[in-house]
Amino acid sequence: MADNTLENHQFQTRKFDSDNAEQLRVIGAGLGRTGTSSLKIALEKLGFGPCHHMTELFSKPRQSIIFTQALDGCETDWHELMKGYRSAVDIPIAIFYKELHQAFPKAKFILTVRDSDEKWYESFKNTIGPVCTDIFYFIAVYPIRNLRLQCIFTRKLVKKWIHDYGEVGPKVYGLHNAQVIKEIKKELLIFNVKEGWEPLCQFLDVPIPKDTPFPNVNDAKHMKRLIFGIRAIGWTTWALIIVVIAVGIKFISGFVDFI
Repeated sequence: MADNTLENHQFQTRKFDSDNAEQLRVIGAGLGRTGTSSLKIALEKLGFGPCHHMTELFSKPRQSIIFTQALDGCETDWHELMKGYRSAVDIPIAIFYKELHQAFPKAKFILTVRDSDEKWYESFKNTIGPVCTDIFYFIAVYPIRNLRLQCIFTRKLVKKWIHDYGEVGPKVYGLHNAQVIKEIKKELLIFNVKEGWEPLCQFLDVPIPKDTPFPNVNDAKHMKRLIFGIRAIGWTTWALIIVVIAVGIKFISGFVDFI
C-alpha cells in the first residue's frame, strides 16, 4: 500500500547526466487537489527532481512574497525563482503556466485532472479551501510568518478567480483546464493519476519503474488533519502571545506600584 504522506516517501530517484542543468524540464499546469502531490513524488522518482510544490512555501516565505507580487502583475525573474528545480507542480505554479511556458519553452507540460469539475470543487472545498477563503484560518495563522505569507497569496488568488471566472466553484477548474489546453498546444499530457506510470513515462520518454506502485498521497483525510493541525498551532501561538502580554502588563504594573 502506498505511503499516505508527502514527506515520508522513500523512493530512490533515478539520475540523469543532465542533473546539474538549472532548467525546468517538466511543469504541472493542473490545479491543487488533482493529484499534484502524487505527481511530485512520481517526477522525483523518474529523475525530474527536485520538484517545486506548494509545500515549498512553508519553508521559503520569500517565494510567497514573489508569487503574490506576480499576481499583482510585477515583473518576475522565473529563471531565478525556479533555480535548482527540474520540475514544478501544483499552485502557485499552475497559475503562472503561461509565464513559465514563455520562460521555459522546451519544458513539457502535464495537466493533472479529476473525473469532473464537481469532484474537484468538492475536494478543494473540503480540504485546502479554508486556506484560501476562511478568515478565521487567516487570523489563526497570522502570528506565524511563513503561514501568514502563504495565506496572503492564496486569498489574493481567490480574488483573481472571482475576477476571472466570476466565482470560486466548479467553473474555476473547467475554465482553467480549457485555457491550458487551448494555449499549450505542444508537449502537453492530460493526465489522471489513476492512470499510473505508463502514460506519464511514455510522455517523458523514461522507463517505467519496476515493482513500484504509483504514488498515492495527500488524500482528503490527510489534508483535513493537516489543516486542523495548522489551525491548532496558530491558536496556540495566539494563546502564548496573550499570556506573555498579560505577564508583561502585570510585571510593569507591579513595578510602577513599587516605584
